[in-house]
Amino acid sequence: MEVFLVVLSIISLSVAAYSVWQVMSIKAAYGVFFDRQDPKSIERILKQYDFEVKDNARKLDELAVFSASLHKLSSKGLTRVGLVRFNPFNDKGGDQSFCLAALNRHLDGFVMSAIHSRTGARLYAKEIEQGKSKHHLSDEEMRAIQKAMSNRDDS
Repeated sequence: MEVFLVVLSIISLSVAAYSVWQVMSIKAAYGVFFDRQDPKSIERILKQYDFEVKDNARKLDELAVFSASLHKLSSKGLTRVGLVRFNPFNDKGGDQSFCLAALNRHLDGFVMSAIHSRTGARLYAKEIEQGKSKHHLSDEEMRAIQKAMSNRDDS
């Protein structure tokens, strides 16, 4: 019977030692959760983590809304530009006159023409919708629009 008790004691001590080793391994691996001054440290850390995850999800939702509004706004920006300089009077002067087309990604915008002469300058503007105008366009205005349309932003 004594031998049985000795064997049982050795087995009990081995199991206890193994249990202590397991607890120490867990504490070493997850030490941040085991604060001796605060027995509720695991609960506190998990609550903080949960708060941070929810706060980050809220911020991500706000960023998605902001990004969508920026995308909508950028589609209205005049990002396609075409410039054609020309001389309307073949006999005198350089290419002081010009046509400037400015379009957004939907090909909406305007074309502006400035005609320079000795006596002054005239400025004309025409609205462009989907790459076309309701008004008659000169060859230079059409070239400026074609240049603007070929400047793709694709964003």
